[in-house]
Amino acid sequence: MVITTYDIEHADYHELLIDDNGAKHYHNTHQHSLAHSSGCCYYRVFIFLLVTSILVNISLTASLLYSPRTKHRPSKYANLLRNHEEPYVRRTRYSSDNETLQDQLWHNINVDHGVVALSDDWVAEHGLRSAQRFPWDATKGIYILHGFHNLHCLKIVHISLGEYRRGETQSRAWHHISHCLDALRRQILCDADDTPRATERRKEVVSGLLQHRKCRSWTELEDFARQHTACYERPERPDGKPRLDRFKHCPKGSGYVVLDDYVPTDEFLSGLPEESIEVI
Repeated sequence: MVITTYDIEHADYHELLIDDNGAKHYHNTHQHSLAHSSGCCYYRVFIFLLVTSILVNISLTASLLYSPRTKHRPSKYANLLRNHEEPYVRRTRYSSDNETLQDQLWHNINVDHGVVALSDDWVAEHGLRSAQRFPWDATKGIYILHGFHNLHCLKIVHISLGEYRRGETQSRAWHHISHCLDALRRQILCDADDTPRATERRKEVVSGLLQHRKCRSWTELEDFARQHTACYERPERPDGKPRLDRFKHCPKGSGYVVLDDYVPTDEFLSGLPEESIEVI
């Protein structure tokens, strides 16, 4: 077999072509392998970060839910803390055997400060519904703080019991007293206080002696109410007097201008506390 120069040159060219194509194939395969490896690496990092984020969020949520600080968070509206310690007691002056003193103390309970004027911006920020307009600032509504409402209810129940005890005509309608008793019942159920009160072998029905509870400060709530005063003061005998007059008792520095010729555009100021009574 005769091998020509053409055959040798053709063979050399073919080998070079194969080598070139092989190199290109290897290069492409290597690049694909590197890209696949990088993609897997990024995916693993992403999964790791995602799982870590989920675990951290679960941990934070659990710590908030079960931390001892959670139950001592400030109240939603006046930012009151349960930092006032009070003992459980058998009785106070409000249940004194001295009925004159007892009646005087209950009579002196004043819920006027619990009627407040809150700005619409503050109300929106705290998720409350709008209320009837405050006469001296149309950007504010009139509200009654719930604690004062409950204290008002206790006061009229005490008044009613005192009138019954003395054989006097009831000064409060039964439906009002019934409403207040039901409001207090609902508040007790809402609070669902689970404090175990220790019992003792005594003649008196008593429990919880020598135990203490954490309370919010009523004084701080009164301070909050005064900061948002509605200038409200109910007269001792309100019959026949315009309800608007109750809102004309603005303290110095309130910034409100009381207008004697103010005329409300609709039915005004219904459903406010009616509890005062002269001391017997």
